[in-house]
Amino acid sequence: MKTKKFLAVAGLAAASVLILSGCGNGGAADANVKPATSGEVNWWGWTPDTAVAKRYIAEFNKEYPDITVNYKNFENVDYRNTLVPALESGKGPDVYDLSAAGGVPDTWGPYAIDLEPLAKDTLGDDWKKKFSAGYVDQLTGSDGRIVSLPLGGMSAGFLWYNKNIFDEAGATVPTDYTSWVDACAKITAIGKTCFAMAAGGDDTFPTEMYHSIANSVDPEFFIKASTGKAKWNDPAGIEVLEIIAKMKKDGIIASNVLDGTQYPQANEAFMKGSAAMVQMGFWYTQYAEANSCAASMEAAGVANPTCFVQLPLEFPDVAGKGHGSQYFGEVDYGLAIAEDSKNIAASKTFVSWMTMSEKGQQNVANALDLLPGLQGVKPDWNAISLVDKSVQQPAIETLIADSTATTQTRQWQATEKSLHGIVVAIQRVLDPTLSESIPDIAAKLQDASEASTAGTK
Repeated sequence: MKTKKFLAVAGLAAASVLILSGCGNGGAADANVKPATSGEVNWWGWTPDTAVAKRYIAEFNKEYPDITVNYKNFENVDYRNTLVPALESGKGPDVYDLSAAGGVPDTWGPYAIDLEPLAKDTLGDDWKKKFSAGYVDQLTGSDGRIVSLPLGGMSAGFLWYNKNIFDEAGATVPTDYTSWVDACAKITAIGKTCFAMAAGGDDTFPTEMYHSIANSVDPEFFIKASTGKAKWNDPAGIEVLEIIAKMKKDGIIASNVLDGTQYPQANEAFMKGSAAMVQMGFWYTQYAEANSCAASMEAAGVANPTCFVQLPLEFPDVAGKGHGSQYFGEVDYGLAIAEDSKNIAASKTFVSWMTMSEKGQQNVANALDLLPGLQGVKPDWNAISLVDKSVQQPAIETLIADSTATTQTRQWQATEKSLHGIVVAIQRVLDPTLSESIPDIAAKLQDASEASTAGTK
């Protein structure tokens, strides 16, 4: 299964099921269940890759050999469509991924036990300070319950590029709009796609590009619009959509952009080596590792792959205002324990080890899939085999430092309605069969959105 990151739109249908269910809030009995050293845990998630999950589980089993962990990986949309009915039926997972974005703690959190007692028992009364800033709050329900413990964080707002293609084309990595157009001209001249992007369907990946462009236009606009302090059809919002339209007109965005979704379409184009750039977040760092690179290329359909050197690239300053586009990030997801689980004791052991032990978090750091949730944990480069260590390690170290330093959230402060509205607006801009004006599209986005209160209190 290919890696993909859940950009949450939790789904109105799922929310309706939740409201109707009268689901409980995790009784005191759950807090009194002590972690066990044997048992079975069924873990569901949209991430990590199955291969990465197996590495996590193998390390866990070195310490807890009598706990069997079964991991089931879903595509993004399949996960959110499957999870709530499964939890409702009592046939769902023991442990499940829970994102901070799009209101998910309140949508899926009521099916989970409160993990604060476990965290206090494990890390002490000041346990929240042991995690990266904001991570615990972002996984807390509006009722104050800790419904998930952070496995790790995520950053986005940048590109990845194939150094081999750039070298072959004699292209320079772009820093602004003009140099991006120039690079695309050289790359397409050697028969390669310049920028792999797919904006069809319901996945919220297109919001990453919108957010990045918005930061180039006005670094404060995206969060202000998300929280109702600005309107999506303000001049800055109109400018963002105008830049997207221009990117397609000038050949940065391909004509088939609406034919599919980021996974698999854009991901496979990049991993096959047919596209020079793709917009993905920190999770793509794992493909700098030799084995992960080869496995992902094979999953994309490449037989006997030879890995290329992929590197992170700051999103070009497409608005030309001189402040570039800062990264944005937050906790990516945490691990929740289902209230109806028959295996709460073993699940507590697994969740504790994964999220609160140095060994578990070192494992997360070395997978290069997440920024570890516990502060102070860094990759052990002696245990990581990069495709080209001399080039990739310093670039990734800089990426980690910049990602850790960012203060702008990714999707936590945006509601599912706003995220969905952005996707639809981008699709309208890029659809050649429509003749709507940019201001009209921006106005419809504003009408379809809903302001978030996250982080505003």
